[in-house]
Amino acid sequence: MAEWNQSGDKAYIRNQMAQKRNSLSALQREQWSKAACMNAEALLESRSIAAFMAYVPFRSELDLTKLIEWGWKSGREIIVPRCIAADRSMTLHYLQSWDQLASGAYGIMEPDPLAAPPLEKGFVPDIVFVPGLAFDRKGGRLGYGGGYYDRFAASQLELAGEAAQTLWIGTAFEAQLVDEVPLEEHDLPMHGLITERDVYLF
Repeated sequence: MAEWNQSGDKAYIRNQMAQKRNSLSALQREQWSKAACMNAEALLESRSIAAFMAYVPFRSELDLTKLIEWGWKSGREIIVPRCIAADRSMTLHYLQSWDQLASGAYGIMEPDPLAAPPLEKGFVPDIVFVPGLAFDRKGGRLGYGGGYYDRFAASQLELAGEAAQTLWIGTAFEAQLVDEVPLEEHDLPMHGLITERDVYLF
C-alpha cells in the first residue's frame, strides 16, 4: 500500500492514483476485474442478495461487466445509476440489457431513461458497489471529486432513516489501496472493499 507525504491533499492523491491505475495493462485490468467479480458473486450469494446496485465501468475502472451479466443469468435485479450533472445527483434504474445504455454525463455509458425509467425516490438497494480512485482498509474512499455517491447516500439515509440497511462496498484493484484516505465529515464510509485478491469487510 502506498504512503503519502501529502496525505491531506486529495487532489494530489487523485492525480497519483489515476496515473497508477491507468498504468496497469489492459490484460491486468481484465484478469483482475474477473477475479474481483467472482469475489463479489460469492459475497452476494453468501448473503442471499436478490438485487444489487453496480456501475458501468469507465476508462480504467475495475470492470463489473461480468458481475452484471452473472446477475442477469442468476435472476437478480441489477440497478445502475445515472448522473444528473446539473445538481450532481443520481437517479436509479433497473438495467436488463446493455441495449438500455446511452452516453450520459462525462461520456459515461448510463441507463437511457426512455428505455429504463427511473425508480421512485427513496428506493434503497441492499448493496451498492462503489467505484473510486483510492481506498484504505478502514472504510475510507477517495472518489472523483463530484460527490455523487456521498449525496446519494445522504439522501437515502434521510429518506429511510434507521431502516436503511444498505451495504456500501468499494470495488478496486489492490494497487489502489493506500494506508489512509483523508476523510471529511460528508465522505461516505465503506462497509467493505472487494479487490481481485479478497473481500474485506470492516
